[in-house]
Amino acid sequence: MSGSGFERESLLRLIFSPDESIQIFLEEFLEQANIREEDMGRITGYLSAREIQTKLIFPDERGTIKVIVSPVVFSEFVDHLNMHRKLHDKLAEAVKCIAGDRSRTLAKVKIRNARKEFEGKRLDFLCLFFKKMGSEEESIFDECLESAMGILEAADERSDIYQALSSKKGACFHSLINAERLEELLQKNNIETLLLQGVRPVSIDKDAVLRKMEIIDRICIAVFGKTEYYEKSLMVSHDY
Repeated sequence: MSGSGFERESLLRLIFSPDESIQIFLEEFLEQANIREEDMGRITGYLSAREIQTKLIFPDERGTIKVIVSPVVFSEFVDHLNMHRKLHDKLAEAVKCIAGDRSRTLAKVKIRNARKEFEGKRLDFLCLFFKKMGSEEESIFDECLESAMGILEAADERSDIYQALSSKKGACFHSLINAERLEELLQKNNIETLLLQGVRPVSIDKDAVLRKMEIIDRICIAVFGKTEYYEKSLMVSHDY
């Protein structure tokens, strides 16, 4: 394959990689369809045989270009949809507690996209999360879901999920402390001096970090009835 052909194929694979909006649109169909893992090849073959042509529209009225979608692109598109994955019975029941239709569908999509199956403590936590937080406003629920899923991706079925959430909040807290210390140092020294002293400045979005800590608090209080509070080096556990 020529260099230009390779770049074209890579671009098409990127364009046709299904994002969450596409998956949300398809989720109801995939949930009802009884698609098995062995069906994936046949689905790809069916789509490829149709020699589907699409149109790429460039911004700023720079025109359009027609392209035929290759079997490789279809294969990756189908693989990324995780069509064959099914909700665990406990999760299927817990998801019903989510009030917002879009949030409910988003939760199913994120479960479908998870790198590993939900078992043990991860499964129990997620079921309780949906039951305790399902009535939250959609924007808040979605934000909490994003944070919770990030924690669960790094956990296994034996992990202490509360401790994992607390550790994440603690890491956020320490990054804020380090940012404040750096600001204090920069008031007394220029950046060149600090670099010579071995200080490695790291820029963070303090508002985003604070928001992440607030979201972790919401999750911990809703699901576990407690959260961790940090004041400089002092950590206090507070039960509600």
